[in-house]
Amino acid sequence: MKIKTKSRVSRRRPVGLSATDADEDGASNGAPRGNGVLPTATPVQGGLPAAAITADQPASDLIRSAIQGAISRIRAADPMARRGEPEGIHRMRTGSRRLRSELHALRDLVEPHWREAAEGELKWLAGLLGDVRDLDILEHRLHDKEKPGGDGSPSPGRAEPFFDRLHERHDRNSRALRDALDGERYRGLIAALESAIATTPLADEAHQPCRVALPPIARDAWRRLRKKARALKEHTPDEAFHDVRKSAKRARYTAELIAPALGPEIQDEAGRFIRLTTQVQTVLGDHQDAVVAAAELERFLDDSPEGDPAADDARKLLKAQRKACDKSRDKFFKVWEKLDRKKSTRWIKDAEKGGS
Repeated sequence: MKIKTKSRVSRRRPVGLSATDADEDGASNGAPRGNGVLPTATPVQGGLPAAAITADQPASDLIRSAIQGAISRIRAADPMARRGEPEGIHRMRTGSRRLRSELHALRDLVEPHWREAAEGELKWLAGLLGDVRDLDILEHRLHDKEKPGGDGSPSPGRAEPFFDRLHERHDRNSRALRDALDGERYRGLIAALESAIATTPLADEAHQPCRVALPPIARDAWRRLRKKARALKEHTPDEAFHDVRKSAKRARYTAELIAPALGPEIQDEAGRFIRLTTQVQTVLGDHQDAVVAAAELERFLDDSPEGDPAADDARKLLKAQRKACDKSRDKFFKVWEKLDRKKSTRWIKDAEKGGS
């Protein structure tokens, strides 16, 4: 049975999230300060780990499980993120991104107004975290290239003006993140998600068994990825490769969420799909990192005076990043060839047969 595009929504009061609070670019928008203490978790009624949910249970159980898991990941990373530890920032960002992706995949099962507002707030949080995390990745990437024996400059000290600019931005973004984590908006997001575990605003289709409601969602995520990836060519613009990376990540998150609830056989079959979508995400993630690094270096060169020694080293680093872009594209097409095969997606058809 297919999920209807226009779902009939259960008349439940949405949790208090405002879609207008989320800036498109993920800026903090002056979040007010608070005491930085997360609210106590709401007692969970019937919340189950995803692996414990069975194909005959309603899909609503999986939705609540996804929200509960995200809260646990965000709360666990919170202390490290507040201390500015890269791993904590990475984990909190991944947790918020994963839930946003899962809610989007499950969009026909959740009340639209609440879902869109929740996605907007998760995007805001991930944006603040990304403003710090992306600079950590960029500096690590370019410092490695700058070391003697790397692909970039053999004289590390000469490019320091470029890294000084990165450090200044990192300090500003870190302060903005700390302010946001101390603010009412962040605490409101966590409180709203905790409340949603017990009172998730659901569409009628969410009460169908997992074996009926979930397979079409997996199929849709794969079709979106397949359409975009098959359109890529060797000289396709960078933005299209980045878009495929995001679609691969969504397809992977969707499979990781859905497959365990469809039974052990489907979960085992989905292993190849998850592994290969992860590889696509990793390869194109490296591509995007190189694209971002190249853009930063180009901006630095535009601002550099003629004959600046730092500019000479920046050009060498830029050349290395462009080479890395080409290398990542070559890797992508090899991985995609493995993913775009029937045996990689057979689990989706088998899941649909089980729900018919």
